[in-house]
Amino acid sequence: MRTRVVIFCLFILAAACLLLWFHRPAGQPINDLHEAEPVVANGLNHPAESQTVAVSKPAVSAVPSTTNPPAQGRQPLTPEDIYHGYDEWRVPINFYGKVLDENENPVPGVSVSFGWTDLSPQGHSSASTASDASGLFALEGQTGKHLSVSIVKDGYYTSRSNLDSFFFSGKNENFTPNRNVPVLFHLRKKGKGEALISTAIPGFTGIVQLHHDGTPVELDLLKGAQVSAGGGQLKLELWRDLSNPNARIFDWKLQMSAPGGGLISTDEEFAFQAPAGGYQPAVVIDMPATNLNWQGEVRSKYYIQLPDGKYGRIDFYFLSFNGVFTVQSAINPTGSRNLEPQ
Repeated sequence: MRTRVVIFCLFILAAACLLLWFHRPAGQPINDLHEAEPVVANGLNHPAESQTVAVSKPAVSAVPSTTNPPAQGRQPLTPEDIYHGYDEWRVPINFYGKVLDENENPVPGVSVSFGWTDLSPQGHSSASTASDASGLFALEGQTGKHLSVSIVKDGYYTSRSNLDSFFFSGKNENFTPNRNVPVLFHLRKKGKGEALISTAIPGFTGIVQLHHDGTPVELDLLKGAQVSAGGGQLKLELWRDLSNPNARIFDWKLQMSAPGGGLISTDEEFAFQAPAGGYQPAVVIDMPATNLNWQGEVRSKYYIQLPDGKYGRIDFYFLSFNGVFTVQSAINPTGSRNLEPQ
């Protein structure tokens, strides 16, 4: 009898457990019956739309992300960030210039062209004006980053020394305009030109070199050719240390002479009037490897007087490493010191 009572109690207990199993809330684990909290999405609490999860588990947003998160340490660019990224292209551009001739006199009526980079559809804009009676000109009220300026006037040479490029942003030191201190531009008035004999050695496709042992090379500046000894108006001789042919710095010496005539070095941009005197028979460029200002390249300009008294000028370029050189000359065959071309 006692055994039947025990079996009956066990049966009632099993039935109670099955009843609890089938009546638990859907989706809730049996042994996770703690109080749940609503999810906070995007920092805002929406109780009516929130899901519930157990406090012991991390909250998960009900709406999955459709975009990739930014790289760690980087924030996505906002429209404002992008706008300010172009600030250096919106810098105010104002420019003030003045044109002077070779005697420092103002030049009116000079054609001035401006071009600047900006945020326009084509990426650049342009304008033009002319200098006034005082040689002054200006550009105002524009925006951009870089400005170029060019000047020209019939009857004048434009100096290559003129500045023509100005950064208003993007550099460590940008151009700062000053109405009271205009940028100076120079022109040189053309004079009466002469029918000069102009030659270039070598020609367009040629190449000439000096020997390293002092072997002379003579040039006929009237014919534009290398000639035998005694037949030229210009003689070149090079001595170069070849004890280490691959050395980047080495001893070298160049002698340039005008047999029966002479040379005068000049740095004039418009070398149009040869001096009447002061010519030297030879010019020597001595460049030991110990020279703190050692150079392996030479660009120089000279007035030359030929043995027969004619005047001219030469532009000389030389590379000491291989002895390659070029000579461009202009000789006045009349004997006049005027070296301005027609």
